[in-house]
Order: sequence, then structure tokens, then C-alpha cells
Amino acid sequence: MADAFELVALALPGDTAPESLPATVRQFVAECWPGMSRGQLVARARRHALRPSLRAGRLCGASAPGEVGLFALTLTVGAQVVSLIAHLRRVPQRRASARNRKATTAARPPVRDPRQASLF
Repeated sequence: MADAFELVALALPGDTAPESLPATVRQFVAECWPGMSRGQLVARARRHALRPSLRAGRLCGASAPGEVGLFALTLTVGAQVVSLIAHLRRVPQRRASARNRKATTAARPPVRDPRQASLF
């Protein structure tokens, strides 16, 4: 069974200014939330036509469940390549009955105040 990961945070490399990001990447980052799964992260990037690539970082070895690892998230916007650092936590695998597996739902985005939409 594949490992399950959830998003803790997205960060920029030290040599990248937030102002240099394309508008679609800024919108993508604004729509991400802590706790979303790795699959939700990649699907949301694809929905924005960002052609995502998520790879384990060189500094990130095998992490135990509950530990946070660093992953390189590369987004391609037209001819421009944008690199982000995704902090993902390995979720411990739990064995559940078939009935409980049906009840499991994906992480939902938090409720946001519409007055704060333009803060990012």
C-alpha cells in the first residue's frame, strides 16, 4: 500500500521572491490548506494547468509516520518553471474495517472569510 501524506506547509526557496510568482501559482498557493492530501495537492495543481511534479527532496530521507519531510514541488506555467518546497507529513496507516473505510472522507478546505480573499 502506498504511503499517505498530508500537507503541512508550502514554502518558497530562499532565492525566490513572492512577487516573482505568476498569478496562477499565487492562486494555487492561496487555495491550498494544511491537512490536504498529496493527491488533492497534485489534483488542484493540475486543475490550474500547472503540470506538477512532486519529488522527495535530497535532504529528506525515509520518514517515520508522523514526521514531516521536504518535497520539491515543481510547477510549469507555460515556459516558466516555478519551484516550491512542500512540507508533507506521513500519515500513519490504520487498518480499518470495510464499513469504516467507506465512511472516511477527504480533507475539506477550511471555511474562509470572504473579506480576507485578497490578502495573498
